[in-house]
Amino acid sequence: MSGQGKNEVWTPLKILQWATPFLTQKGIESARFDAECLIAAALKLDRLKVYLQFDRPLDPAELAVIRDFLSRRSKHEPVAYILGTREFYGKPFKVTPDVLIPRPETEHLVEGALGFLKTLQVQEPKVLDLGVGSGCISICLALEGKAEVFGVDLSKAALKVAEENAQNLGAAVQWREGSWFSALKEGDPAQFHLIVSNPPYIAEAERGEMAPDILDFEPQMALFSGISGLEAYEMIAKDLWQRLLPGGRAYLELHGTRLEAIQKVFGGQAWGLEVLPDLQQLPRVLILKKSSNS
Repeated sequence: MSGQGKNEVWTPLKILQWATPFLTQKGIESARFDAECLIAAALKLDRLKVYLQFDRPLDPAELAVIRDFLSRRSKHEPVAYILGTREFYGKPFKVTPDVLIPRPETEHLVEGALGFLKTLQVQEPKVLDLGVGSGCISICLALEGKAEVFGVDLSKAALKVAEENAQNLGAAVQWREGSWFSALKEGDPAQFHLIVSNPPYIAEAERGEMAPDILDFEPQMALFSGISGLEAYEMIAKDLWQRLLPGGRAYLELHGTRLEAIQKVFGGQAWGLEVLPDLQQLPRVLILKKSSNS
């Protein structure tokens, strides 16, 4: 949007025609879609409604917001951070650079966990979410699963975002700051019907394969898990069996190319194992089942 005359009349259509090749040249693969989303947000419109106002002249204040949004996206800042929100499981979640951006793939974990909760003949099943980030998993399980949910994260800043999301969506979740199971307080449940986690699972050696949208903006602590990419699973595995009630289950999101290695991490106990695939039929969620007589 530079190099134009002062009297240039900008419309949503004209900006979109300019922004799409501009973002493409910057290496943004979803250039047109991202431009549409950012223009719509700047104009406080639904994305599709922008098309009904394609020829409307824009005022200087609107142009300033759009220019800022497009400039930030050209530097690979994720759209979710620019807008400060991301939809997950049909609900709007606040996101900041302190939390991982919720992914559609993680909805498979939520769907599976909710399906299990519905089978329990318990008034208010006890659920633990390890590494909550934005709180999207915890909050969905609290709202949809009618469960007593505890959410743990090592990051105070992430917990602040999660707490705000819970308040905005009317969910009751008890948040705990600390490392994995050690974050639980005296008086908290000793065992749970369901334990869920989307832990960090990227190996340090994989840094060079990651897009700048992720590597340069999302919290490193939520992405990387040591040299092997297995460290978070190893930490969870130490206490998982003891923390699950008999008949309980754990749902863990996983790295699709390391399923076998991750299963071995939990090989010390007599787990019943199941794997849920994502839409690309890649392994996405590992289900660990503890028998009722364990």
